[in-house]
Amino acid sequence: MSADDILVSGMSGRFPLSANTDEFAKNLFDGIDMVTDDDSRWLMGLYDISNRMGKIDDYKHFDSSFFGLMEQMVDEIDPQSRMLLEVSYEAMLDAGLNPQTLRGSRTGVYVGVSQYAMTDGYPEDVQPDSRENLKTVMLQNLSNMKTFYASRISFANDFKGPSMIVDTACSASLSAMCLAYNDLKLGYTDSAIVCGTHMLFEPFISQYQQELSVCSPRGVSAVLDQKADGFVKGEAVCCLFLQRRRDARRNYAHVRSARMNVDGHKKMGMFFPSSEAHEQLMMMSYEDAKIDPRDMTYFECHATGTKAGDPQEIKAIYNAYCKSTGRTDPLPIGVLKSNMGHAEAGSGVASVIKILISYENECIPPNINLNTIKDEIAQYFPPLLAIQEKYPYQPGVNNFGIGGSNAHVLLEPNYKLGTDDGLSIAQTIPRIVNICGRTQQSVKHIMDFIENNTTKITNDFLALLSDTMKSIPAVNSSGMPNRGSIIIKKMNEENNEIKYEYKKQMGVLKGKGLRPLWLLFPGLGGQWPAMLTILGIVCAILKPSSVPNL
Repeated sequence: MSADDILVSGMSGRFPLSANTDEFAKNLFDGIDMVTDDDSRWLMGLYDISNRMGKIDDYKHFDSSFFGLMEQMVDEIDPQSRMLLEVSYEAMLDAGLNPQTLRGSRTGVYVGVSQYAMTDGYPEDVQPDSRENLKTVMLQNLSNMKTFYASRISFANDFKGPSMIVDTACSASLSAMCLAYNDLKLGYTDSAIVCGTHMLFEPFISQYQQELSVCSPRGVSAVLDQKADGFVKGEAVCCLFLQRRRDARRNYAHVRSARMNVDGHKKMGMFFPSSEAHEQLMMMSYEDAKIDPRDMTYFECHATGTKAGDPQEIKAIYNAYCKSTGRTDPLPIGVLKSNMGHAEAGSGVASVIKILISYENECIPPNINLNTIKDEIAQYFPPLLAIQEKYPYQPGVNNFGIGGSNAHVLLEPNYKLGTDDGLSIAQTIPRIVNICGRTQQSVKHIMDFIENNTTKITNDFLALLSDTMKSIPAVNSSGMPNRGSIIIKKMNEENNEIKYEYKKQMGVLKGKGLRPLWLLFPGLGGQWPAMLTILGIVCAILKPSSVPNL
């Protein structure tokens, strides 16, 4: 263990039927097929395209003023770009950080995106002499250039590190993670935002992919199964926050290795995947991480359900982690795409989030739509083991793009164990938890989460929440006018379970003036050494903000 280890300290995302990672986790563990059949993207039966797709439900709502964007421009901005602003902010909060404290920092932004995922939005009737239409096009172009997916995040948060989009097709977001990891290792950045995004609003892409026989005409994501006939489109806008161990307040996983390679020249052509290149990358990764491949306890595949890709990848996994190592124990494998479809450029980060969810729950979600292993890969099962039920368990995540760009990440869980003291969030003296939010609804959501998730709420959680909710004048909180507090009182213990009583109240911070500061002295004298030290800290914080009489 080193202070320079790279950790994943925060995550957030939007997924099919899942507005956040908690809903995503529930859908995964419940074995829900997040691929749905409706006309929310285009008319049913249009061009004989299957309407079955893993779709993000709510993409139309956005708080433009919170991120300092012009309303007339926001209407033209790609929904993916808007949601990237949201999930990146949420990932920083999830890491136990107030995003305002990162302004001006060397935070890098790396966004994996596929260029063909959406057209550029040029109206067909625009001609060089139609100046009114050209004005609209100029605004659309300035709003929707793909490079702004990253630079808009850097602009809104005043980040000073590298800011870039990464397009290696389906491996884009995991490639972005590799670049972020390397920049942190080399000392070029102090933290990193890593995003992956893929949404689909136009039928043309699905139409031509179906003609190429890479999309399932049935609309069923039966990855690894005998009935697999291609992949199903899926959507995801998701984010990871990376830091060095010395700076992190939260630890989901330690990134042991993050590497990339490319297939190079192949007799079968550029688009045909290379098992040899995949195998070489996997072996370089575990050698780089100084990991015995026999210690690998789970592997998250890229597998999509295509005839060419899956056999090549499964063969590479078998050769790298089983055949070359003499492994005799089963190697469980899973594929997120069976649950939600193929999020293409966003699939890598989405798969990492699945792994982090598995760590948090000490259980791997099952693959679905899998009954019989397809004949082309059956020879590798066992020792490979396709998970069909919840599986309690160092994993690897694999991703490759259609042009031959491959990425492979090795993760190690956080082995920190909770203590009884850490789980007890209130003792004989009641505890007050202060909360701020953009709306009263958001404040109430946090309060309800605290009250209804006693097994997840720990002293560490409340300490991180306190840091992210700080609204002292030294940290800009003008965008969070709603306030709330919840008093937690320990009641009793029943069957080794502590019962708590909760009292809640909410209000709105009105006006921009500073409220009077009251310091109460109960007249009991000094109770412990240095008990008034906090007054010096309060003065140091408030004096720069012109609070009188300090």
